[in-house]
Amino acid sequence: MKRWVKIFLGSFILLSLIPLMGYYDYTKSQAYEPIWSLDKFTTGGFIRGKFYDDKLVVAETNLSIFSNEGSIIMIFSERGELLKRFKTKFKVYSFAVADNTLFVSESKILSIEGSKIRTQSFVSAYSLDRKLLWRQNISTFALTYSNGRIFGIDKGKIFVLNTNGNLVWKKRIEGNPYAVLSCEKLIIVSTENMRRYGVVAFSPSGNFLWKLENDVSALDTNCHHILMRGSNWYGLFDMNGNELWVREVSLRNQVIFKKDGISFYNFYAHIDKNGNVYLSEADSFTILDTNGKVIARYNKPIGYFQISQDGKLIFDGYHVFVNPLYDKDHDKIPDDEDILPVNNELLYQLSLAFGISFIFASLYEWRRKKEGRKAHEKYLRLKRELDKRSL
Repeated sequence: MKRWVKIFLGSFILLSLIPLMGYYDYTKSQAYEPIWSLDKFTTGGFIRGKFYDDKLVVAETNLSIFSNEGSIIMIFSERGELLKRFKTKFKVYSFAVADNTLFVSESKILSIEGSKIRTQSFVSAYSLDRKLLWRQNISTFALTYSNGRIFGIDKGKIFVLNTNGNLVWKKRIEGNPYAVLSCEKLIIVSTENMRRYGVVAFSPSGNFLWKLENDVSALDTNCHHILMRGSNWYGLFDMNGNELWVREVSLRNQVIFKKDGISFYNFYAHIDKNGNVYLSEADSFTILDTNGKVIARYNKPIGYFQISQDGKLIFDGYHVFVNPLYDKDHDKIPDDEDILPVNNELLYQLSLAFGISFIFASLYEWRRKKEGRKAHEKYLRLKRELDKRSL
């Protein structure tokens, strides 16, 4: 039995080395592998996606500025199953999903004269089963949804619609708004005026609440904190616009170009429901806690991305990953959905090594015993022959 144990352990250790070393290299490589991608579903257009409940809603828009083709809307399960696919009448530039409804800002080309393109913009609502619910002739650069209201921005104005498409209120604001965030009690608008950036906050009824100036933009909010950035910093603020902490942005993530006075950065950021901050920079993907402490860093940029409402999944515009914070064993399954708190692939390979080692050791032991019995029987035969001769 001791020999069997030695053979089993020796075989198991040798067979386990390869999967263990592979798992070690994988975790140290700071890589994160997708659980599925849009490979089979897209046609090379401009992709934007948003998580809604347990689904991912993706809009793909034709890249040609001269095309009047509508956008393709695809609805996926979290595991990549295509649930629905339909086409909007016009190009979609911004959208929000709520109450089983897709709210979009659309635009159609009226005429093309040389390099001049005349367009008409709309705010439209589609049910997730493809039906057009309503359409309003309202120009909208971007929109968002919160608490039964659709908040939209355009040149020099902000407006609010109810879910039936009726105008609730409209307000002129100074500067050129280019991004809008909303919560139950707060609307946050990022503006540009003469190349100066600021953030203005309003109540849901349109009352002015506070304003930040000096080159600041609002990136995201979880309705407890606001993630902001300037030309060389990013940081977390409370819902009253008070700074909690700021960190310097590396030179690689400064302004890379400007268009129509609006800066574009090699930098994307979001905040999840727990206050963790996610930064996709030029050469890395970093996660910080609510206090600004780095809790994870990966030497692989992710570019544009969105985080699911429960924080478990990340969409990078083409792939869906399990959030590294929710996948401690690196098996692409959220930890709270995992049967065992170990990497499933590693567990399978170790189980295979265990089984092979057990069979090998058992066969060796069986063969050894069989040969031992044969040798013993041969000894007995020889002994009997010698006994006969001696008589």
